[in-house]
Amino acid sequence: MVELSIVLPTCNRASLLTNALSVIDRNTQCSHEIIVVDGASTDNTQNVLADAKQWLGDRLTVIREPRRQGFVRAANQGFKAATGRNLTWLNDDARPLPSAFDLAISHLDSQGPSVGFVAMFHRWHSMRNIAYEAQHNFDSYRLCHVRGTLYANFPVGRRETFEKLGYFDERFFVCAADPDLSLKAWNAGLSIVPGCGCFIDHDEIDDARRSADSAAGMEDNARLFAKWHLPDKSATSNFDPKRPCTLKGLRARSEAA
Repeated sequence: MVELSIVLPTCNRASLLTNALSVIDRNTQCSHEIIVVDGASTDNTQNVLADAKQWLGDRLTVIREPRRQGFVRAANQGFKAATGRNLTWLNDDARPLPSAFDLAISHLDSQGPSVGFVAMFHRWHSMRNIAYEAQHNFDSYRLCHVRGTLYANFPVGRRETFEKLGYFDERFFVCAADPDLSLKAWNAGLSIVPGCGCFIDHDEIDDARRSADSAAGMEDNARLFAKWHLPDKSATSNFDPKRPCTLKGLRARSEAA
């Protein structure tokens, strides 16, 4: 069985794909597959993927949507098509540093079944909601919290964990599904642990596609806060590493971080 399935939704970002695919493949040593879910791109994406198939071979699977349904539904299609023992996802402007995924799998394999996800440290544009911070190559990489509860962006988790949690909630369109998945994990009694030494570069490129999704992104965030009855964004929230799940009604496993 493949060790890791990496799901990568994309839409009209052909200029990013070649580099993303080559870095993922080069920096991941374990057996892996990359599943690109293309949201009906109208640019050069299909040609880029056809070229990539020549050098990635069976390590690349392409799913083409007849129409774009958003990042969340695209990711779920990839998860359900995956054959790997472990699953993760990436944005098309995000790249793992060398051995990041290999180390994350090693961390996960060393944990018991009560651990749901290993959270990857990633370069984060904001200084708000920081739970953990690590320095690497003179850059800061961070893990975030949502109103005081640790969540995993670009986590590595076992296939059965994703299946148990029902993958992403498809009421979200482009964002907020990752903190939601983490809150579902905590609510199911699964903890999230920091992936020490596991780093992701995320450029968060602000282009026409992202600008077009901005209104949907705001709706997704509002939907997250309503679903989990989170404190208002103006409220103060602090992360306590001795109790990484702090939301009322969610079971905390204070030994997790």
